[in-house]
Amino acid sequence: IHQMILKCYFDGGNQADSKQYDVVTLAAVCSTNDQLKPFENDWNKALKANNAPWLHTTDAVSMIKGPFAKKRGWDASKTEALVMALVDVIKMHIARPMTDPSPRVGVLPFTVSVALKDFVRARDANPEVPKAATEVCATQSVHGCLEWGCDVMGAHFYHLFFDQSEPFRGHIIDRVRNPKAVRQLPLLERITRNEELDMRQAPGLQVADLFAWCVNHKDSVSFRWQKEVLALPRMDEWIDYKELIKPIPGVANLVASWKLPKRRPTR
Repeated sequence: IHQMILKCYFDGGNQADSKQYDVVTLAAVCSTNDQLKPFENDWNKALKANNAPWLHTTDAVSMIKGPFAKKRGWDASKTEALVMALVDVIKMHIARPMTDPSPRVGVLPFTVSVALKDFVRARDANPEVPKAATEVCATQSVHGCLEWGCDVMGAHFYHLFFDQSEPFRGHIIDRVRNPKAVRQLPLLERITRNEELDMRQAPGLQVADLFAWCVNHKDSVSFRWQKEVLALPRMDEWIDYKELIKPIPGVANLVASWKLPKRRPTR
């Protein structure tokens, strides 16, 4: 029997630090191998055609360091051409909902954003709010991917890939390694890989990075490609004070009963 595996790539935008940022976003991109392979081929072709080794959106926008530095010959029009070419690749492969005039399975983006000042205020007012905004991003995002995989794609197993040295993956590791959590949330057993990857070698992470950047900067749309990315169909959660202050009854007690390791709280 062919076992369907859903691959999910996660990359964060901004840090969960309310002193520095207004919003933290975790973007996920989910796909099966059948959809992922042609997408990756087209993505890598577009990179090559535009003389770029990979996409890291912050570097591409700032053109200060790395492969996109001005001293290496990059300018605004070259960056625009590169990112527009990559957005065209996303358009060719993106999943479109059943309500769309031309629905199809494909690469599914999902963004979860937490308003950081709202988060700190809600946590200070209600002890049931988790201590870290990264925990909210990670658990909501993975839950959405597992649910979509289960309900829509009929996935048997899940492979999760996180960008390196970001705090999100730790929250999922804590749950997957916790026998009590796995007993109460049996879908966790189906996560058979949970790894970090180098985003330079993973087109899925580069797309997640692009979505996270575009959502984080959605109040100041400065590029045509950003407008196009934000107009693409995606699952999206924007979590502010009114959501945060009323956690689902019972969830905080359930999570507390697992006695997960303490992780750094959001400041």
